[in-house]
Amino acid sequence: MLIAKEALSQPQSPSCISNISVPLIVYETLSVDTKDLRFESHLQVMLSWEDPDLSWDTSVYHHDMVVLPVSKIWTPELHVTNGVQTTMKHGNKDLLVHSNGTIEHMVIMNTVVGCEVNLYNYPFASDFCPIAINVWALKGCGMFLNFGKVSTTSANRGDWLTEEVELNAKGGRDDRNYLWVSLKMRSENPFLYLVLPSILIIVADVVSFSLPLGGGERISFKVTLVLSFIMFLIILNDLLPGGGQCSPIIRKHFCFCLVILVLSTLQSMVLTRLAKCGTLWPCSLSKSKDSLLKDTDNEEESKSDIKASEEEKNTALQKVVKFLNKMAAQDHKNAIHHRFANKVDLVCFCIYLTVLIVYAVVILYFSFGSRCEINQLDFWS
Repeated sequence: MLIAKEALSQPQSPSCISNISVPLIVYETLSVDTKDLRFESHLQVMLSWEDPDLSWDTSVYHHDMVVLPVSKIWTPELHVTNGVQTTMKHGNKDLLVHSNGTIEHMVIMNTVVGCEVNLYNYPFASDFCPIAINVWALKGCGMFLNFGKVSTTSANRGDWLTEEVELNAKGGRDDRNYLWVSLKMRSENPFLYLVLPSILIIVADVVSFSLPLGGGERISFKVTLVLSFIMFLIILNDLLPGGGQCSPIIRKHFCFCLVILVLSTLQSMVLTRLAKCGTLWPCSLSKSKDSLLKDTDNEEESKSDIKASEEEKNTALQKVVKFLNKMAAQDHKNAIHHRFANKVDLVCFCIYLTVLIVYAVVILYFSFGSRCEINQLDFWS
């Protein structure tokens, strides 16, 4: 008898509104995509509503409740206002109908919601994301949802933890209901594969100042650090969070680390050149000047040799003494160059270390003492 009524349209009432009770919502976070700023959730929604056309007289039909196929009667359709992709399916092929026309049913919803998760303090991020569950209503007619309890299951999903789920209504309006999902990121894994390697590379660069300027060991080591950091960024590009209204401060951290590594390498190159030649002129100019001085010395030597031969002196002894004097003067000159380069290197090291300490204080302040606010309900604006 009930199936024959073909109650496939929304129950009509004098107020033109059907009250749909939602006594329970079981919520589960499936995944959080920090690259595209979306998160996927799974909801089991218990529904209850009244359809007077499906009531019966228990004195005629001696049943308090019956089970009907869900395809034979009307069921409410839920939608997510801020959902990018939402699927809703029936939890069972049958539903329960009471003699007074009350119907009980369960639907399962999988929804992908566009949520600009606040990643400013990444990887120590936490934020709220709304899931706006509503039904059809137009010009005072349609459906109205009466919500009950909300429970969560499987709070641990990957790097994100679902701390709490609350039911709210924007501006006190009953037609703008949403689940307020509190999310917190597990910072252990991102810290280990993103932040810690960058810190270790910077520490290795600081320790590399203990290597001598001569010989090229320091430069080769610093170049290796720069290349390693660049490869590190390339490999982890897919793991870095996407941009948005609150761009992650960790992007600025990586930018600073790369710049400071390159500047440290350039500083070592300049000081190595200064320690070796005592000048910052290109090698070709320095060599031409040295060769000119050498030719002048050779001419003086040849003239002195001719004069010595004419005066019949011991030229061999004079050459040895002159060679030793030149070697001593060159060693003294090189020692002066090295001392000057080492003093400049010490000053650069102090400046470098001071900049790193100041940067560490600033980055810690912005990571833990600063917040970036995002209006997560702007889709209703």
